[in-house]
Amino acid sequence: METEMGRPPVPMHLKRDKRLVVMLTDLENERLADAAKAAGAASLSDWVRELLLEAAAPRAKDSLPNA
Repeated sequence: METEMGRPPVPMHLKRDKRLVVMLTDLENERLADAAKAAGAASLSDWVRELLLEAAAPRAKDSLPNA
C-alpha cells in the first residue's frame, strides 16, 4: 500500500492565482482579525476578499456598457 505525501490538490473553483498586498500596522491587523473572527469567517483573508468583492460589485455593474 502506497502512502501519498503532501496536501491534496485545491479544487479548481477555490484556486487563487493573484495576490493583493495591503500594508497594515499591528493594531490594524488585529482589529481586522477580530472583526473577521466575529463575522465567523474561516480566515482574515477570506473575510477581506468577500468584503472587497461585495464593495466592488455595485461599481462593476454601473460601469458595464449598455447592450
